[in-house]
Amino acid sequence: MNDHHQQETRASLLLPCVKESDSPATAPPCLPDIEKKPAVQRILSPKHQELVGIRLKLNLSQAQFAEELGIGVPRLSSYEYGRAGSIPEWIMTAARELAANNDEAQESIRKKYEELDMPVILASWAKALGVPYEDNGQLAALLGTSVSTLTRWKNKLTRPSMHSLAFHEHMVDQAKQKLAKQKACIEELAGGKPKRR
Repeated sequence: MNDHHQQETRASLLLPCVKESDSPATAPPCLPDIEKKPAVQRILSPKHQELVGIRLKLNLSQAQFAEELGIGVPRLSSYEYGRAGSIPEWIMTAARELAANNDEAQESIRKKYEELDMPVILASWAKALGVPYEDNGQLAALLGTSVSTLTRWKNKLTRPSMHSLAFHEHMVDQAKQKLAKQKACIEELAGGKPKRR
């Protein structure tokens, strides 16, 4: 009786057998394969190649080169990647002049700054801009650099290349001109004399 009861208990624990179907199992649904288009290979015209070559020779980022040319980065990018059909002649002239003047400018910068430590250079720039040397935020903004980079320069941990020194000197000159114009406008407004155009 005991054996019979154990057999019944075991039988109740067995799972019912599932009969296999004669039909093949259906595959789970999947997304269709999307055919990828190959990347468009643009062939750059000689002018496009020349523009890219000039920027690389000058060792400028796209942002720096665009600023030197007086155009926006998206516009420069469209020229460099061949998305724009043609490059205006005035842009090519400006780029060629930059390249031609680069060697002369580099030599001038080298003579001017080669023997000077960065803190001395930064102090002269701060004085020219009328900014306290200790005001890292304002000085960095006017030089077109970050506060952390400026701090490394002040502590003589790093030093920009001659080309970067030329770029930052250019930023100082531009900032001086803008500050002078702002000062003149403020003085005219304070004096009550509207400026005639």
